[in-house]
Amino acid sequence: MKIYTYPKSRSLRVLWAFEEIGATYDTIRVELFNPTSDVKSPHPFGKVPFLVDGKISISETLAICIYLCKKHQNGTLYPANPEEKASVNAWLSFSLTDLEAPVWSLLKQNVFIPENQRSTDLMNSLRDEATNVISRIRFNPSHTWIAGDNFTLADIFLSHSLLWAKLCGLEIDKETDSYIARAMSRPAFVKAQKMNNL
Repeated sequence: MKIYTYPKSRSLRVLWAFEEIGATYDTIRVELFNPTSDVKSPHPFGKVPFLVDGKISISETLAICIYLCKKHQNGTLYPANPEEKASVNAWLSFSLTDLEAPVWSLLKQNVFIPENQRSTDLMNSLRDEATNVISRIRFNPSHTWIAGDNFTLADIFLSHSLLWAKLCGLEIDKETDSYIARAMSRPAFVKAQKMNNL
């Protein structure tokens, strides 16, 4: 399987899933911001990540991750049990909508928009929205991870979005920060991050 990647992007989530599963893959680094580069993503919009598995091509991070779990029959990372899957899906939805939307928009302002072109009002609004969302995250003390006792795709997506929030300078409480640190200390994350930054 080939995965098109770019450093510090959502492709890290796919590589993390690969490493958690223990599947083999090849990475192809796309120069997203170099229009003259010969290496381009086959994604219809030129985005990463993008997976090619023989004749199968898949775009969008979550779709790729679910495909990997189904193909490799990993019921831990993405459970088959309807009740467990519902909990994972709920946290995935929260991570991709409520949390990632304001955090990603704020990160784009901080990283991709020249300082003299940034909107202070917009950034303050995004910061307030993201802070409010983060404050609503509740960890069940009887669970080891966010959706239960197993580390799942929900943890990959939630912890990565929270890492972006930290990069934006948003306030993170001690319990949430500890959760991020536990996720990022997993050997699979360390390997995935190294591969994604090549």
